Amino acid sequence: MSRETSALRWAAALSNADWYVTGPLVSSLVNAWRTDVATVMTGVAFYTLGYGCALPLWGVAADRLGAGRALRLGLLLATAASAASAVCPGPSWWSAARLAAGASFAAVTPCVSLFCESAASARERHSAFAGITAASAATAVATPLLVALVIHAGSWRQAFALIALLAAATACRLRNGPPNRLSSAGLRCAPCAGGVAGRSTAAYGIVIAIGLGEGITLLTLPALLAPSLTLSGARAATCLAPALYAAGVWAGVALLERRCRTWRPSGLITLGGAAGTVGAGLIAALPGVPALLCGALMLGAAWSYLHTTLQTWLPRLLPSAVRARAASLFAASAMLASSATIPLSTSLLREGSRSAVFTSSALACAALTCLLMAVARRWRAAPTSVALSD
Repeated sequence: MSRETSALRWAAALSNADWYVTGPLVSSLVNAWRTDVATVMTGVAFYTLGYGCALPLWGVAADRLGAGRALRLGLLLATAASAASAVCPGPSWWSAARLAAGASFAAVTPCVSLFCESAASARERHSAFAGITAASAATAVATPLLVALVIHAGSWRQAFALIALLAAATACRLRNGPPNRLSSAGLRCAPCAGGVAGRSTAAYGIVIAIGLGEGITLLTLPALLAPSLTLSGARAATCLAPALYAAGVWAGVALLERRCRTWRPSGLITLGGAAGTVGAGLIAALPGVPALLCGALMLGAAWSYLHTTLQTWLPRLLPSAVRARAASLFAASAMLASSATIPLSTSLLREGSRSAVFTSSALACAALTCLLMAVARRWRAAPTSVALSD
């Protein structure tokens, strides 16, 4: 693994760690500031807001400045925001610092996407995105455990201070890389066929629609596992759900490394969509805890197949000069859709509508798969569909 690839995985893992770090710290923050959970969760909401709103801006910055410069800038700003999160005196200042941290770490998504876009073939791009996905899944499991050790050894402030130090170190690792290697001028763009590049408005609409579908299904479903287990009276099993989900992601990535060399993306989309649909359907049909845990494993596999395949070819529906913007719009629409769907689904779970929630999710996952297959067929002859077949 090259130093550049290693730094990219570090950046993706660190961004994911900052996303998961607050959950295990909620009780510590409540006790430290003698406030309530709702006040602390305001900071979490601010983080999500900052992340989602800043994604399109970082996409424009990556297209214009280059992925290297934009990513280093984002990591340096994240260093400052994480350090502020560690030293802030109260919840109001902490919420503002988390807003800034979310907006800063949002640079990772479009910039890493552009770096991976530099691969010569779709298989190499798929492999690069799979490695990023595996690193992020590992972080989702490791972060709560590491935070628990940090709290036991010292203060909650040390967790944010550690993220600040790691962000600064990652920015330094990228310092010697080509600053503008992946500017819009450096990306290869195949000759125009069928006037696809001229239909960029329609392509933007497709990217956003697919992002919304992914947010409603692949981002929302894993978030519903813990409340479903809690409501089922199996609180002890809530720690198993993220571990099994991550195991599903890792297993999917391991198989993906081999299958992306011989399978067409349509086959990977079908397999991932089937895993997500069956996983959600299994939870809907069977009321027990084992169904939830098996569903977590299948949802992780669905994420590894569907998300990495989308990352590989979806931005190529648009010309090379705006691919970072396409990646950021895709991520932002998915995040905003998930943030709206999770509270609604959670309230329905509390009312005892678990079967209805997961049945609807299974149908939505099947509909998303059909949409992806239709898009793949529609753009098969387009220049940007080189990612679908090369």
